[in-house]
Amino acid sequence: MKHLKLLLLTIFSATIFTAYGQQQPTNSIPSDKKEIIDRFLAGTLDPSYPPALFFGHFGNGKKLGEGALKAHLSLFLKGGADILKVQTEQPMPRVQDLTMDTPLVPEDYYRPTLELIKEILTYVGNDVYVMPTILSTHQVARQGFGDERLTIYAVERPEAYKRMLDSYTKAILWYIRECKAAGVEAFFTATQGGEKKFYELKVPGGFFETYIRPYDLQVMGEANKDTKLTILHICDWEGAMDDLTRYLDYPGKIVNVPLTIDGKPLSLNDTYKLFGRPVLGGFNRKTEIDKASPEKIVEMTRQIIANDPRGHLMIGADCSVPSPLDITANIHAVVSTAHGR
Repeated sequence: MKHLKLLLLTIFSATIFTAYGQQQPTNSIPSDKKEIIDRFLAGTLDPSYPPALFFGHFGNGKKLGEGALKAHLSLFLKGGADILKVQTEQPMPRVQDLTMDTPLVPEDYYRPTLELIKEILTYVGNDVYVMPTILSTHQVARQGFGDERLTIYAVERPEAYKRMLDSYTKAILWYIRECKAAGVEAFFTATQGGEKKFYELKVPGGFFETYIRPYDLQVMGEANKDTKLTILHICDWEGAMDDLTRYLDYPGKIVNVPLTIDGKPLSLNDTYKLFGRPVLGGFNRKTEIDKASPEKIVEMTRQIIANDPRGHLMIGADCSVPSPLDITANIHAVVSTAHGR
């Protein structure tokens, strides 16, 4: 591990030098990636230099420990993004019964992921925002209880269902606080459960209003407290969405949203106008970034930048890209084009 650290630190230093050396189109570009993001948020970054962030799931053997460490650093160094987002891949144990009053997981359940984040911070934490992914309580419950049982219990056994959500939320809040104590200054906060299919559930007061929004705001409120940056990710992984206005008061300095709402395309400019905040996106995770050639990617990147809300774009995709370690050439092509190289 010691030799790996020395090697990666050497590569990282070379990457920083190359990325911010004389090849840059302007002398106003900062010398480290944290300052790039700080200036972007403050509106003082050269608008011809949009920052970039791509991320994805790494698969078995790369969810925790050294495998996860190498995967995250490899994607960051080879892809060249301006933030190192850490996937929260720690598997949630399957729940067989909700009749027990005991917590479903211990409060410090995410300690193994916390240790991964601490290790990543030792490599790049001085120069880069290391951004843990904070899954919503609903997303964690899906992992532990399963989609079919989850919706049945939400309707038929609401008190038991809320006990489950409370237990998971306690573990998520512990994870956020311990990340902050370790030096984390940024979080990627995700929400699910606002998809149209949940409207059909006969939950008094509504499924979203009862089981999604209160827990989202509790978790995101903690993630936003005393930190420099949060990205609000509104995820449509579970199906189509038709309303983003319910999220307008959700915290997050940058927003990342689906490409289609109510069956109609949603542009980056429209997203910026709706939320009044910088946007992360541009590429379709399902059909573009992993299928086009690097040459085509360069052309697409230029088109996205030409049509973006100028000065308010962080270029990326609408969600996790497929097999990120297999498409680092394409990711690098996007970043290099966005950064004028």
